[in-house]
Amino acid sequence: LYDLAAGTELQTCSGWNAQAPYGADVISRIQYTLEKPDGLPELSRRIREQIWALVSDALARSGRTPGTLREITLAGNTVMQHLFAGYSVRGIAAAPFRPETLFAAPGDETLHGVPVHFAPCVAGYVGGDITAGLLAAGLAELPGENLFLDIGTNGEMALGGRGGFVCCAVASGPAFEGAGITCGMPGVDGAISRVRYDRGFLYDVIGGGEPKGLCGSGLLDLTAVLLRLGVIAPGGRLLPPEDAPMPLRRYLTRDDDGNGRFHLTPEISLTAADVRALQLAKAAVAAGIRVLAARSGTAFGEIEGLYLAGGFGAWLSPESAIAIGMLPRALAGRIHGLGNTSLAGASMLALDGAARQQAAHIAGSCRYAELSGQQDFADAFAVGMAFDELTDGGMN
Repeated sequence: LYDLAAGTELQTCSGWNAQAPYGADVISRIQYTLEKPDGLPELSRRIREQIWALVSDALARSGRTPGTLREITLAGNTVMQHLFAGYSVRGIAAAPFRPETLFAAPGDETLHGVPVHFAPCVAGYVGGDITAGLLAAGLAELPGENLFLDIGTNGEMALGGRGGFVCCAVASGPAFEGAGITCGMPGVDGAISRVRYDRGFLYDVIGGGEPKGLCGSGLLDLTAVLLRLGVIAPGGRLLPPEDAPMPLRRYLTRDDDGNGRFHLTPEISLTAADVRALQLAKAAVAAGIRVLAARSGTAFGEIEGLYLAGGFGAWLSPESAIAIGMLPRALAGRIHGLGNTSLAGASMLALDGAARQQAAHIAGSCRYAELSGQQDFADAFAVGMAFDELTDGGMN
């Protein structure tokens, strides 16, 4: 919530998406709208009510009334913006993935009578959150080639700069957000965000106190450490106690399939299925990066910087991401965590009229690269499943 006259931030509110019971990712939510007659209005109602509740809370805590609210600016993935507006997402469900709108032109959408402005989208799976993120990061003003990654259940990425961008999206699944992991949780208080080994396993807990689970960055760190220590084989198998290095066997038990189960604490463990989920997620991201670079004719060594957006990017250890083969070793030392660039970009759109023109220009300068069903992506994904360092296939 901002004071438009002073440009100052008054309050920040957040909440776990109220649509989560209908699906942990946008694909599941799309499916819900297609299978249930009232699916679209139900999901739309859920997110609209939640946003209004958050706005009302921010207003109340600032001593403001709803009547003082002039505009709401939204930046989200294309599916979420459609669901908020009540537009059908059927066209985004299957190839050629054509959304009802890219929100390029101002509409007459309102929420409780308050005008709503949407960030422009690029394609069905590269949304207003990416346009807002590129705006906030200032990458469209930079010469050379820079790589922008927003990693969540979908991994969206853009490679380029002042001359425009090539964009793509990969279905990375919910592992990076802690969902679908045995002891996984979002990056909130109580989550283990960092793991390291120094004559024993050490970890950092968001907010301090006793750990409650692993968030995405903690999962990456733990996997990287176990790979280095030989508890996870290069192919991805979590070894049972009898096959693991002797000093580490005390942390392991054996599951019913003959794989190991690693116990970081008595309550928090890592299973073979968890490692597999991370493999699939990181392989999708690595494949997207490799194909994007290849299609634009850019070698990894020519990329000036890699910019990580989102909460996951804020906590992620670049070295761990490199160690598991998700990010290129060639970009070590040039990886920057930016935090919530979608929100930062939305704030710019709300406060500065010129930013809307910039966002429209950015969206128009993006060329979308479809990866679904493409052989180069399938090949890169297969290679990316191994826990090997990510290279650009000899382009250097």
